Amino acid sequence: MSVKRWEDDATVWHGPDYGSEALQYHPDVKSAAVAGRIITCVEVVDWSGTGTRDLLLSAWDPCYDGRVFLRRQIGTNEDGSPILGKEELVEGVRGYVTAVRDGDVFHLVSASRMRKQIYIFPNVGSKGDPEFADPVRLDLDADWVKGNEYFHMARFHDIDGDGVPELIVGSDYWDDYWPNGLEWNDEGYRGYDDAGRWLGGPLRGFLYVFKNKGTLASPSLERGKALVSGETPLEVYGQLAPAFGRFGSDSQTVIAGEFWNILHIARQHEDGTFAPTSLIAAVNDEVLELDQCIHLPCVVDWDGDGLEDILVGAEDGYVTFLKNVGISEDGLPRFEKRGRVETTKPLIHAGVLPSPAAHDFSGDGHFDLVVGNSTGELLFYASREENGMIYLDKEVMLEADGKPVRLAAGLTGSIQGPSEKMFGYSCPTLANWTGSGHMDILVSDVTGRHRLFRNTGEKTIPPRFGAEEFLTYKGKPLKTVWRVRPAVVDWEKNGQLHYVALDEDGVLSDWKKASDTELVEKHFLRWENGDEMRFTVDVGGGRGRVKLCFCDWEGTGRTDLIFGTHARACVPPDPQTGAPRNTTKQAGLFLSRNVGTPEEPRFALPIPFKFRDETIAMAMHVASPEAVDWAGRGALDLVVGVEDGSIVWLKREELSW
Repeated sequence: MSVKRWEDDATVWHGPDYGSEALQYHPDVKSAAVAGRIITCVEVVDWSGTGTRDLLLSAWDPCYDGRVFLRRQIGTNEDGSPILGKEELVEGVRGYVTAVRDGDVFHLVSASRMRKQIYIFPNVGSKGDPEFADPVRLDLDADWVKGNEYFHMARFHDIDGDGVPELIVGSDYWDDYWPNGLEWNDEGYRGYDDAGRWLGGPLRGFLYVFKNKGTLASPSLERGKALVSGETPLEVYGQLAPAFGRFGSDSQTVIAGEFWNILHIARQHEDGTFAPTSLIAAVNDEVLELDQCIHLPCVVDWDGDGLEDILVGAEDGYVTFLKNVGISEDGLPRFEKRGRVETTKPLIHAGVLPSPAAHDFSGDGHFDLVVGNSTGELLFYASREENGMIYLDKEVMLEADGKPVRLAAGLTGSIQGPSEKMFGYSCPTLANWTGSGHMDILVSDVTGRHRLFRNTGEKTIPPRFGAEEFLTYKGKPLKTVWRVRPAVVDWEKNGQLHYVALDEDGVLSDWKKASDTELVEKHFLRWENGDEMRFTVDVGGGRGRVKLCFCDWEGTGRTDLIFGTHARACVPPDPQTGAPRNTTKQAGLFLSRNVGTPEEPRFALPIPFKFRDETIAMAMHVASPEAVDWAGRGALDLVVGVEDGSIVWLKREELSW
């Protein structure tokens, strides 16, 4: 059975671009992590033709048009790794991009899950001055292991040693994964049994080799064959991304990334076949586990010590350096995880799907940010003003009871199944919840649980928090739909706090606070006409993802609702008229005026925000707003987390509603 996934209908994002409004690091921040957008493919090329190790970063098409960025090597660090310069856009190229050398120049190879072709962008420039012509389209035919496989990542590599690089394509296959062919937002979907066991199958990814009888700039490809590892086709857990090296051996070695947070490795035998795969190991011979998922590797001597290392991009947009520390007794290399690759002239990148919350923790009159993301982190950004500009310091991962906060689904916590075990989707809000006079963190996540991190009250930057505590309702931990940013409201301004979130059915709900962890007296919030407030016609996991922000937006003394949605949200819940599904088909921001009373708030149907007279559209997954007087001007602006990892400041005077 062929499964149709919701992103298969996604509109490829072409704008508008809010990059000019992105918050920036303070000039004192000389180096920070490379920002690769959502699901990053990394490649190292000699762009200048002078032997430099320049970084080429590309992204997933449906979210950011698969744009490709370059950071050139401008020097060398003490450890031998490149010092990287400012970000440059590579015009006209898109998709997951790798490079193949052809004499003095290199061509670019592009794959995409959005299309059933591979593109070659021929380099018609000269050494050190690349220029890419219109793409050459390669329609592939192969002896597919499964059929209906998506193309995930491709590169040219001479795998058989005849001097002519073959096209190597990693695939991505989902049809076995979903239980009974029903996806997480389908009616009747059930992911787990009562014992928490996954009712579907695995994700699958295979590797194909296409012999090239043409040139690199204009390939002529034979029918593809699955690369065999051991006695069976090389297979990983979905989204296979290949890379090749030798790692001190005369034989070739294939590295394969997959959906989960591991990498596979296999040596080639003298007869050209490959050994069964092993998992890449650390110095202690234990499996080397990465920090997120969907990993796309490349092999390069990154620190110039003569040993081939691995750089690996991931879903979270970061690039991780795995240093080769030598060959072990089994003949395979061992690696040390050195952390995220950094760059000069960095862009603020708060993971992907960032969800910001603002408060002046330092007391200097400027708002700092606590930001959740798809990785489940809580990142802290202190703010500073200089020459009338508000900047952010380098992010710090917040800790709870002395341990970094890193929420994750595990094998059973995500409605999308065990593939999402590394996802957290942390969505924080800040409030003086415990009455201590200090801002606590309340956060929901991928599981739909709701946690309290109690501020310890110490005067430190970053602030410190106690161990997680779960909010409860009717004696059990509160569990709602996933990935919703909750809110805390004092409707009547009498000190009685209310906790607001979408409930397990996706209805906007209000609970009274009875104690620091106990919620009582649930009731539904309603539209002006009395209907329950829903944000989509979808079911299951389609009901979540909404980001809530309550504030007196227009200075009327009432508490209005500003919320961010994903692209398939449908407000009001009508697929023919609801926005953004019926309008921009992209994530949006909306205002619902409070037209009720403090005792019984009611909300007018939402109005989409416009920025510079254009309806806000922020790609696929979500837009996450925080209403805050960011510049201390006496009026609320919007600080918004955009799914590519940037955080933008939309000034009130440039918004309309």
